Amino acid sequence: MSFRTRLGLLVAASVAVAVLATSGAVLWIARNEARAALDEQIWDRVEILQFGTERLPEPIRVRSLGRYITYDVMLQVIGPDGSVGYFSERTLPVSGTDRALAAGDRSRVHWADIDADGVRMRAVTVPLGRRGALMVARPLTEVDASIHGLRNAMAVVAVAGVAGAGLLGFWVASRAIRPVRRLTAAARSVAQTQDLDQPIEIERDDELGELAASFNAMLEALAVSRAQQHRLVTDAGHELRTPLTSIRTNIELLARAEHPPAPSLPEQEGEGLPNSRPELGPDERRQMLDDVLFELDQLTDLMAELIELATDQRSLGEPTVIDLADVVAAVANRHRRRSGVEIVTTFTPCRVQANVALVERAISNLVDNAVKWSPSGEPIEISVVRDVDQAIVRVADRGPGIDPGLRQLVFERFFRAPEARALPGSGLGLSIVDYVAHTHGGSAAVVETDGPGTTVEFRLPLAPGPDSPPADID
Repeated sequence: MSFRTRLGLLVAASVAVAVLATSGAVLWIARNEARAALDEQIWDRVEILQFGTERLPEPIRVRSLGRYITYDVMLQVIGPDGSVGYFSERTLPVSGTDRALAAGDRSRVHWADIDADGVRMRAVTVPLGRRGALMVARPLTEVDASIHGLRNAMAVVAVAGVAGAGLLGFWVASRAIRPVRRLTAAARSVAQTQDLDQPIEIERDDELGELAASFNAMLEALAVSRAQQHRLVTDAGHELRTPLTSIRTNIELLARAEHPPAPSLPEQEGEGLPNSRPELGPDERRQMLDDVLFELDQLTDLMAELIELATDQRSLGEPTVIDLADVVAAVANRHRRRSGVEIVTTFTPCRVQANVALVERAISNLVDNAVKWSPSGEPIEISVVRDVDQAIVRVADRGPGIDPGLRQLVFERFFRAPEARALPGSGLGLSIVDYVAHTHGGSAAVVETDGPGTTVEFRLPLAPGPDSPPADID
């Protein structure tokens, strides 16, 4: 069932309930008002009859009361013994309460709906003292007819109102879901064409307008994500081409040195190496093999970093409250053992909410970069400090430093300064640092220093509360 149909039926059902409740209340009020008016008419007649009977001798004769009654008024006198002395036109049914009033109970009168020979009537019984009781009744025919007519009229109005409300609900629903249909059409078009440059025109400022704005924001985010993926693939392809070409060239040279091609095979113009067996000495072979192994290591590192950039970070688990100083200390200890470089550390406990694996990777990349550029025998300095609402990790080396014009570019993917192109590296290390920082609401930057070398700051927001215990760091 469509939303428009459901909304139309909901409106119709709501109106039906309201109409039924209103109709019931109106009928109840109208019936009570009509019966109250009838009771008032009957009581007026009773007062006249009471006045008349007081002046009549006993026993009371029906013809003596004739001048006090009208054609639509029925009456009868109940004797003190409960017997009906006489009546007009037809006998009215007598109840025990009526007989009690006739026997002398003067404390009240008795109103009742009665059935006299198939005619519904409204009756009242009043005591006459020693003379018994007087019972006066009028038919309910007019009251029932008016209520029945009102009920029929309200039924017609109710049916028409519910039908009109249903049609109005369908019309309102059709107009209400028009923006939703545009959203649906836009989403279907994006799914079919893969074109993310189709924003929806926002023509209103209500909830549906907010929905359209959110959809446009989602399209923009998807377009940015696609552009980043395309750039990553393009850059990765470019970066992979250089080591693959070097490996291919070295392997072809080694292969030709061992197994020269047959002279009968024609060479394709512009491809391969000369159709001759190169003379390679042991040192040259060893150098080529070292080059191949070096390029393979570069490829391995590059692929690992590409996989890390392409991995959905949500699969690494939820962030936990950790002591950033513990994470940095663990990374520093591993690098001391692995590289043998002196690492000087200064730690201030700082609790942050972060993914441990990502933060360890970012800090490790910073230390790797410092080890690579630090001169032999020079220490690397690592500190963890607080700054208002942020925790700051500073990694400083005493290398050649970074040109001020390149300090922002070093965080771009695959960017390598001219002096770094001869050294191992993929150009992804600092971009991963920047990505991890921004993922956690922080930042990464190369900062000014008075002396030589480079200092990189890695900032993360402090955890909001001091009560959460930090996670254990291996």
